[in-house]
Parts: sequence; structure tokens; C-alpha cells
Amino acid sequence: MQKIGFLATYLKYRDKINPIFNSYSYFEKMYTNPKLTMFWIISNERRVGEIWIATGDDYAKIARIFVLKHWQNQGIAQTAILQVEQIFSSYDTWYLDTIMQEKNNCHLYEKLGYVRTKAEKKINSRMTVIDYEKHLK
Repeated sequence: MQKIGFLATYLKYRDKINPIFNSYSYFEKMYTNPKLTMFWIISNERRVGEIWIATGDDYAKIARIFVLKHWQNQGIAQTAILQVEQIFSSYDTWYLDTIMQEKNNCHLYEKLGYVRTKAEKKINSRMTVIDYEKHLK
């Protein structure tokens, strides 16, 4: 599902860090990592995406999120993020990174209270990754 979910992003940016390059053994390693938790994003009893949460001693990070194209722009990702923030409510500080050129993603995160930091990493001529953070309390 991740390969389907991230294929359009790869085709747009041609980045070598895209999850479509992750092997099944890499996925297994992520899935069994005690500091990572994966949730299926469900809509109308169908798996329509995933959200991965990484945790540290005093923070949580949205490590990866996607919603399959057919179910995008329906508020599904927003609901998923709010739900994981509730599940991991013991963490006051949250982080994520995203592609600067993906304005809809940036809008979503900012709408949910995430604030862009100054950190950015140019991946290639088409793509720059930027960081966000949020303090819940």
C-alpha cells in the first residue's frame, strides 16, 4: 500500500528517499521497532492509508502519513492526526517533516497547529523537505 500511496510523489519529485524504494524487510524492521507504531487509516471499513508515529523520551513524531488518492481531500488525514495526538497525549511536543512544495500538506499541518521551523533540506532541484513542530500543552 505504501508503494501505491507514494508513487505519485515519486513521479513528481524523482526523489531517492521515497518510501517506494523500501523493501519488505525494511518494512518489517520498521513494524517491529518498539519506538514506531503504525496505524491503518480506515474509512467506511476500508484501509485507505497509514500513519506512523515515532516516539522518543519526550516527543512524538508523525514519521509517515499517507491517504490513497481516491480518499484524499475528505478530512481523513486530519482526523487521523487528531486521533494519534489523543492516543499519544502524554507527549507535549510533536514533530513532522513534509515537502515544502506540497502546499496542501503544509496547509493541513498549519491548520492543526504545527508551526514551521527554520530547518529545511534540499533533496533535489524539485523538492525541499521542511520541519514542523507543535506543543500541545
